[in-house]
Amino acid sequence: MLPENLAISVTDVLNYHQKREKVFVSARTYSAITLRLKTPGKYTCKNKTISFEPGSICIIPAGVAYERNNLEEDVLVIHFHMFNYIMEEIQVYKVPDAKKYKVLFTKALTIKYENDVGSTYRITSVVYEILSELTRDVGFAANLKDNRILESAEYMRQNFWNSELSIENLAMQACVSPAYYRREFNRVYGTSPKDYLETLRIQYAKSLLETGYFSQKEVAWRCGYTDVGYFRTVFKRKIGKCIREYLADPTRHSY
Repeated sequence: MLPENLAISVTDVLNYHQKREKVFVSARTYSAITLRLKTPGKYTCKNKTISFEPGSICIIPAGVAYERNNLEEDVLVIHFHMFNYIMEEIQVYKVPDAKKYKVLFTKALTIKYENDVGSTYRITSVVYEILSELTRDVGFAANLKDNRILESAEYMRQNFWNSELSIENLAMQACVSPAYYRREFNRVYGTSPKDYLETLRIQYAKSLLETGYFSQKEVAWRCGYTDVGYFRTVFKRKIGKCIREYLADPTRHSY
C-alpha cells in the first residue's frame, strides 16, 4: 500500500532492450517502476517468486536483490527514490489498460529527451499520474490485511519527528499488546517497527544534513532524537558511515 503523500525524486527514464535471459540483479540504491507490455516473466527474491504477465506494472524497491527471468522485450522503466515510505518486496499489478500507461511512460521519456528547463518537475508529475492511475485501477492491497498496522505505520510516517513516539505507545494506539504489534508489523512490512521508525528518521536526517543549515544536535532533535550521541550511532549503523564521512563522500547522493 503506497501512501497518498508519497514523496519521490526521479533519477532517470529509460527505454531499453532486454534479451531473453535469466539474470541476477544486485540491490540498488534507487527504486524502479516498469511497464511490461508484451511478454511474461518472473522475479525471484527472498526465496519467493513473483510472476508478471503482459500488461503489468512492476515496482522494484531500493535495497532488494533479485533474479529476473524474462523473454526478449523492449521495456520502459523509471528510476526514482522514495523518501517517506519503505517497500520491502517487489510488487506486480496487472492493469486493465496497458496502452494508457504506455502513453504516460512514453511522455516521461519524451520529456527527458527534450531536456528543457523544469523537465525533472514535469517527469515527476508524470510519475505521480502513473501512481494515481494505478491506485484507481488496481489499488495497492499487497496482502496488507490488518488496518490497525497500516494506520499505525501511516501515523509513524507523519509523526516520526516526535521524540516521545515509542513502540509501546503505537501498540497502545492500535489496541494490541507490544508483542503482537511487533509480530504483526513485521508480517506486514517485513521489518521491525523500531527499524522502520529509525529508517524514516535517518532518511529525513540525511536531507537536513545536506542543507548545511543545521548542526548535528539540531538535526537529531528535528528527527526525534534527544541524545545526539545515540543519533550518531543510529546514523552510522543505518548508512555505514559516520556523519562526517557521509558528508565528505562525493557519491553520497547514491546512498
